[in-house]
Amino acid sequence: MVAAALAGVGGLLFGAWIFPVKLLAAQPVANRSIDETLRIFVDALLPADDLTPAASALEVHTQIVKDAEQDPALKELVSAGCQWLEQSVGSLAALDSDQLERLLQAMSEADWDSGPKNFFYQIRDRAVTYYYADPRAWVGSVINRPPQPMGYPEIINFK
Repeated sequence: MVAAALAGVGGLLFGAWIFPVKLLAAQPVANRSIDETLRIFVDALLPADDLTPAASALEVHTQIVKDAEQDPALKELVSAGCQWLEQSVGSLAALDSDQLERLLQAMSEADWDSGPKNFFYQIRDRAVTYYYADPRAWVGSVINRPPQPMGYPEIINFK
C-alpha cells in the first residue's frame, strides 16, 4: 500500500498537478493532523543523529505552526501541504526513512511552480532557520555561538 502510494506521488508531483490551495484550504484539516504531519516532515528534513536531536525535539514544527497563525498565506500553505501529503501517501508515520527520503527528493525536484516544491522549500527554509537558531543543534560542531553580530575574528589572520 505504501509503495503504491509513493509511486502515485511521482505522478502527482511531476504531472500537471499544482496545489489546488483554495480547494484544499476549503476542506479544513484538524490541527492535530497538521501538527503531526508537520512534525514528521521536519524530522525527515532534520533527523536526529548521534549528537543532535531531531527537529521536533526542538519544537521546530510548533514554531512553524505559530508563524502560520500570524501569516494567512503560510497558514494556507501549511494546511494544504499537510493535507496533500496525507492524501497522497497516507500517514507519513507509516513511511520508513528511505521512503521519506524519496518523497523529499521528489518534492525538491518537482516543477518550480508546483505546490509540493513550494511547500518543501518554504518549510525546509523555516525549519533549518529555527533548528540552527537553537544551541542544542550545535552539539558536535565547531559553533559555540551565533556568528552575528561578532563574526569569528579569531580565524582571521592579520599579518
